[in-house]
Amino acid sequence: MAREPVDPGRLRTQFALQQLSAAPDAHGGFTEVWTHVAFVWGVVEATGPSEPVRAGDAEPVIARTIVLRADPRVQPAMRLIAGTERFIVGTVHDPDMTGRFLECRVETEVPA
Repeated sequence: MAREPVDPGRLRTQFALQQLSAAPDAHGGFTEVWTHVAFVWGVVEATGPSEPVRAGDAEPVIARTIVLRADPRVQPAMRLIAGTERFIVGTVHDPDMTGRFLECRVETEVPA
């Protein structure tokens, strides 16, 4: 099945790209914090009704696809934020092999 070409005019949502890093805490250890890397433009696409429930989780994990303008800093395990929505990046690939866009498979982050 051939994929529709990406329309760059649809990439109207600004996302904050963040990376998880370790910061020293007051007790000689480290705590994990999200640090800002860049702003990127993209669009959230629905990927169907798949909402797997992980063991022990009361809420379903909602999978989505986010198409971004290509940026070499985007990597798996990073976080994308748009407004109040937070997404953890699972996979990143170039959907049409042109180097213009990235397709990220993400999961909605549920606040702890």
